[in-house]
Amino acid sequence: MKQGQNTQKLEIKTLISEAKSHLAQIGYRPCTIDRLDAVWKKLAAYSDLQGASALTAQLGREFVWKWYGSVLGEPDTSHNVNRAVHLLLDFQKFSMVFKQSSMTIKGFSEPYHELFEGFLEHLRQEGVADGSLRTWRSRLFRFEYFLKNNGLTRFSQIELHHVNAYIESLAGFSSGTVGGTLKILGRLFDYALENGYHHESFSNALPTVRRIKKYRIPTVFTADEVERILKSVDRNNAIGRRNYAILILVAKLGLRISDARLLRFDSIDWQNRRMSITQKKTGIPLDLPLLDDVGWAIIDYLRNGRPETISEYIFVRHTAPYGPLTDCFRKTVVKAIQKAGIKTPADKPIGMHTFRHSIASSMLANGAKLTEIAQTLGHATPESTQTYISVDVELLRQCALEVTL
Repeated sequence: MKQGQNTQKLEIKTLISEAKSHLAQIGYRPCTIDRLDAVWKKLAAYSDLQGASALTAQLGREFVWKWYGSVLGEPDTSHNVNRAVHLLLDFQKFSMVFKQSSMTIKGFSEPYHELFEGFLEHLRQEGVADGSLRTWRSRLFRFEYFLKNNGLTRFSQIELHHVNAYIESLAGFSSGTVGGTLKILGRLFDYALENGYHHESFSNALPTVRRIKKYRIPTVFTADEVERILKSVDRNNAIGRRNYAILILVAKLGLRISDARLLRFDSIDWQNRRMSITQKKTGIPLDLPLLDDVGWAIIDYLRNGRPETISEYIFVRHTAPYGPLTDCFRKTVVKAIQKAGIKTPADKPIGMHTFRHSIASSMLANGAKLTEIAQTLGHATPESTQTYISVDVELLRQCALEVTL
């Protein structure tokens, strides 16, 4: 199919066939197309089960959740699954595909290299974290590919209609992704103007994406569901004991996964049954009681699961080298949730953070103040905790006003 032809109304199976032909025409290797097609065949089967003929972003999200137990676009979802669904959505809307972010290791092309690398270095000097810079770099690669695909060989050739077309290409992504991308573009345009790469900045023409977090109700587990999830973890092997200990740390104490998986031996005072850490996200010290079931889970792993290693971290990888964990454990949680038979919404991310939401809502239901919840969860300010007010339906009912009709 030639670029510009309408692919938006094609049935899914026809769309897949056209996409495969297009990828072959632009030089994709057969093995790459086969990997994508393996996901597309499952997507086509799922659409048949749902009675859907056309692809939509919502159908794609539901497919990824129900078929793979993952959330579309999340970093820990299979790269091939994310890529396959997003590629097909892009091809449906624009009759073209964007290069994948993993291609960023090859560097920006010559027309844009100096500007984009200079911009990223400018951000680094301003103190932008390395993790954020990696995200910004991947967004710039997508923007670069869009510009080149539209025949723009110099940044100075960009006009407002190009910017608007790129913004349109972000349809289907979350408001957070769109808002973050527009923020990057705004700063890039300002930097380009200040450094002579373009005669004007389009930053003022970029729309504002409203993200009203306080109205987004977090997903939570009931106390019974938490116990069912924990019991579903197989502790008959070393990795299962490790994963269970990490899960119970998060589920019972409300630790962030980054703090749980990097727990050190010197963080635990066994004699006084306390645990003290400095939180990775906020840098704020946090002191918590070491509950009996949490302590015994850690002991069980140390005695019967942990590889022999001098690592200062309690939880380690089980393949050499036995260093600290980097996994965010979302797949472990999803597997446990599904095994426990707990229903969760397909359009809301589920992960280790859901346990923190659950602890906060439980404390709120039992009359705890927001300052107490913030202290337990290690929030930098009580304002970070206010989103949990929306979780407790009973408290909301008590706040309702009587209306006389």
